[in-house]
Amino acid sequence: MRKPASHIESRRPWAALSILAALALSSVAHAAGSSPAPPRETPPPEAAPSSFGRAADSTVAPGRADAAKVYAKAWSISEDAKKELASGKADSAKKRFGKALKKFQEAADMDPTYYEAWNMVGYCSRKSGDLKRSFEAYEKCLLIEPEYAQAHEYLGEAYLMSGDLAKAKEQLLWLVSRKSDQAGELATKIEAFQKGGPGAAQSDSTGHTGSW
Repeated sequence: MRKPASHIESRRPWAALSILAALALSSVAHAAGSSPAPPRETPPPEAAPSSFGRAADSTVAPGRADAAKVYAKAWSISEDAKKELASGKADSAKKRFGKALKKFQEAADMDPTYYEAWNMVGYCSRKSGDLKRSFEAYEKCLLIEPEYAQAHEYLGEAYLMSGDLAKAKEQLLWLVSRKSDQAGELATKIEAFQKGGPGAAQSDSTGHTGSW
C-alpha cells in the first residue's frame, strides 16, 4: 500500500482491467439500466500529511491547519498499525487502528469539509471492525469530493467485506472509467473474493489474512 492502507500501485495492464470492468459492467448495467458517468479529472491520490493545511490557500477551511496537525498524528499511528498487521500482529494492529480512528475523527470534527480525514475515518473504522461507521464515513467523504478515487477503492473493499460483490464491482467500474491507479488494487481484491470469498479478499500484500 502506497500510503494509508490499500495503496500498492497496480502494475496490471489497463487492457486487463478494462476486460474485468466490462464483465462487471454487463451485470451492473443490466440491473441499473445506466452506464458510469463521463470521466472527469480525478483529484490526486491521498497525499502525505505535510501537504494539508496550507495557510496561503484561500480555499482551505479556517480549521484546516489545526486539523491537519491532528491528521498527521493519526497518520503516524495508522502507519504503525499497518506494520503490525503486515507482521501478523492482528490484535495489536486493531487496537492501534482504533487509536488512529479517534484522531482522524477529531480532525474531521475540527474541519467537517476535510474529505481526506473522513476517508481515513472510514478506513480505520473498517480496520477496527466497525463496518457501519466505515460506510457512513465514506459517504461523507464522497459527498464532499465525489471524484476522490481512493475513497471509491476503499468503499469497494468495504462492500467486499460485507459480501456485496455487485456493489464492489460498481466501484471498480468507476475507477476504471477514470483510469485511476486504485483500480488495480480493487480488481485484485475482487478476484480474490470470487475465488475464495471474503476471507481471501482480506489478504494484504504480504499474503497475511487478517483485518481489512
